[in-house]
Amino acid sequence: MSRRRFFRQSGVAALSTMLLASCDNILDKIIPSKKDKRDKTLAFFGDSLTIGTGGTRPFGDWVGDTFPERPVFNDGINGQIALSIAIRQGGVPLTLSVAGGKFDGGKPVTVTKLNNEFLSTPLNANVYSRTGMLAGVQCTITRKFLPEVGERYTVEPLAKSDPEAVAETPVAVEIPDGSIFELDDAVRLRTATQILWYGRNDIAEGRPETDILSAIKGSVDYIAEPRRYLVLGILPGATENKGTDRYAKLTAFNDQLAMLYGRSYVAMTPPTESEMNDIGFTPTASDLEDIAKGNFPRRMRAANNTDQIHLNNFGYQIVANRVIKKIRDLDY
Repeated sequence: MSRRRFFRQSGVAALSTMLLASCDNILDKIIPSKKDKRDKTLAFFGDSLTIGTGGTRPFGDWVGDTFPERPVFNDGINGQIALSIAIRQGGVPLTLSVAGGKFDGGKPVTVTKLNNEFLSTPLNANVYSRTGMLAGVQCTITRKFLPEVGERYTVEPLAKSDPEAVAETPVAVEIPDGSIFELDDAVRLRTATQILWYGRNDIAEGRPETDILSAIKGSVDYIAEPRRYLVLGILPGATENKGTDRYAKLTAFNDQLAMLYGRSYVAMTPPTESEMNDIGFTPTASDLEDIAKGNFPRRMRAANNTDQIHLNNFGYQIVANRVIKKIRDLDY
């Protein structure tokens, strides 16, 4: 090939490449990239059902197995009512007052008033804590149960544990009564796909259904647009079968949730034959009797027969698969 011909062809190739790149840039502007830039996190908020009590893992982890590229965040505390869950999720603001009305350097200060004891449970004495912003200061709020004094909440500036930030530790920053404590997890997860399972303990304690509805609405409204969320129905207890007043009450309430949240609602109806096949569960005659009563079979419940509420791994896999299907159907 002659030198002249080589340079001519090379110039044409270079010009073609430049034109193609230019066209690609124009097309990118006209037709936006289809790459999904949404937050991939799957955030599960609830009570003991959310963390899989009765099974070996949170049901959200079963969901995560199907979407290994998506981070999973499980936030459940045993025995909690809907309002407490909604505060942890961010849908209801957490407000508090502290002893002395101000920070005491880097020392913990005692919380004297909370609009809800959002980390409390009557079922254990575990230490629970969350980080967040209070009066412009990054803090940790901690719940402890002390046998001699009972339950105690404190707030402590995070700067105490950061050697480089000692100089910034608040000395006497005022904390007005009723100040909002903005929870870090709640803010961070506003863009996540959220799975909300509220109300089982409210029903058990005879609390007003309006409390549950209000907590769920607050949580859904708090999620960033475009909202991606699922609302799970109330799971019937082992003895809350067709023909009982409790079953009628639960069914009526779940019908309200279905009407309010439409395709974002996940029913807690008995497992179908195909659902049981999918997890390798072969029902016995007794299981089929439970299903006919409108309930999950006993063999999908916690091994402890005194536990009338919780599921075992079979039961939680049924719930997880329903959530998985909804995530796919709704393109979450």
